[in-house]
Amino acid sequence: MAMAWVTVLALSGCGFSISERAVRSNGMGRVSVADIDGLGLRQIEGKVKYVDPSTGIVVIEQSSGDVRLHTSPDTSFFVAGAKAALKDLREGALVRASFSLDGVRKLASWIEIPRDETPPTPPSPPEKKPVQAAPVPVPEGGAAP
Repeated sequence: MAMAWVTVLALSGCGFSISERAVRSNGMGRVSVADIDGLGLRQIEGKVKYVDPSTGIVVIEQSSGDVRLHTSPDTSFFVAGAKAALKDLREGALVRASFSLDGVRKLASWIEIPRDETPPTPPSPPEKKPVQAAPVPVPEGGAAP
């Protein structure tokens, strides 16, 4: 049955793969919630408001309201494209996530802290202090040598 779905998706132009790396993000702020190809998955972006490792709950803050996600052993976590874990999520971090509805619960498929897409700020050059010449001794009598 699973092979049939892969075949259908491949033939319809909707290919996907499973790997240890996150799908490369082209940045946040595109769409706050999207239906992914009618597969019942929804994607959100926002800021981590709360993480409870004991229950696996992650609350993501959005301008339209908070979204409470439940994680499971099947939930994948990524930080800057590398495989991560729930313990790597920090409150205040900007994230993208995908979830499906499991009854009334929102079950996270994956949660990602994307790569920082802004170029790093180059370090400031060291401050140049004016060079002072050593004082020239003046002989007694006031005439310079």
